[in-house]
Amino acid sequence: VLGIGSPFADDTAGWLVADQLVELGTLQKYITDKQLVILAENRPGLNLLDYLNQDYDHIILVDMVKTNLLETGNLYTLKAQEIIGFSGMLSSHNLGVSPSLALAEALGIKIEHVTFWGIEGERYKPEESISAAMLTAVDKTSELVAKQIIELF
Repeated sequence: VLGIGSPFADDTAGWLVADQLVELGTLQKYITDKQLVILAENRPGLNLLDYLNQDYDHIILVDMVKTNLLETGNLYTLKAQEIIGFSGMLSSHNLGVSPSLALAEALGIKIEHVTFWGIEGERYKPEESISAAMLTAVDKTSELVAKQIIELF
């Protein structure tokens, strides 16, 4: 699991989900013969390719998105190919998830094992604070990602 974000307002969502998954601790009891890795990354950009190039059975990415299509806190769950085609998604990062995955695919890096959880956000400027809707969505996303992890193992 890779929580993607920055230290600004709603854009901390990916980090908060990663933190909550680590705090759960109970996930480890569902994992017998494999290792669960949960990390947080500050706007990985092209460094996302390093994670994709690892020998992980499955990669779950969590990040704030700004599509202006739904209200803050709404969730998107997409497979890698769907992310590449999701042109409505804007990133607060220099090089977001969608272009990074498109580049990975062009370079022949396996991406079919990637699931993306995007949480609609609105605040990502340094002077802003995280919204209440995003905090609620982080809790919900953490629960759903934990369920996905259990299903995968």
